[in-house]
Amino acid sequence: MKIVAASDSHGRSILKDIVRWEPEADLYLHCGDLEDDPRAYPEWLFVKGNNDWMYTTSMPLTRVIPFQGLRIFLCHGHTFPFSDRQQAIARQAQEEGCHLALYGHTHVHDDRQTGPVRVVNPGSCWMSRDGRPASYAVITADETGIQDVTFKYEDTWPVPEKKKKSRWLKW
Repeated sequence: MKIVAASDSHGRSILKDIVRWEPEADLYLHCGDLEDDPRAYPEWLFVKGNNDWMYTTSMPLTRVIPFQGLRIFLCHGHTFPFSDRQQAIARQAQEEGCHLALYGHTHVHDDRQTGPVRVVNPGSCWMSRDGRPASYAVITADETGIQDVTFKYEDTWPVPEKKKKSRWLKW
């Protein structure tokens, strides 16, 4: 199975592009700070980030997603302590019986095994804070667990057709 995870898009309409670039994904998950109406992205499942105050009724703070034998813990991460955020998220995920935990908030991509839980931050779709371009993650898994996590960086994203055309070529 293929899971696409994104976070911290902060109102950018990149999620529709990601669905176009990754059409064979089985699941699209967003780790919060969408800052947009989630109904505009029906393919995606969301959790609420600290900047998603406008759509609080439609997004939970955390969610557990059972999917094809895998249990996924999804959160933004802002409610977990700064000093040991990944470990705290892993503990919560383990308590929920999850194999994979996805979080955002830091705008820093990360992938680590913490005990029995794979903890992944896909980075940020906008304004990365780790010295790399904006990113999202593609996770492959099967019934035995997580097989691979790949980060897709903005400098390798396909350029949308409308940006390829120069405004000077219209005449």
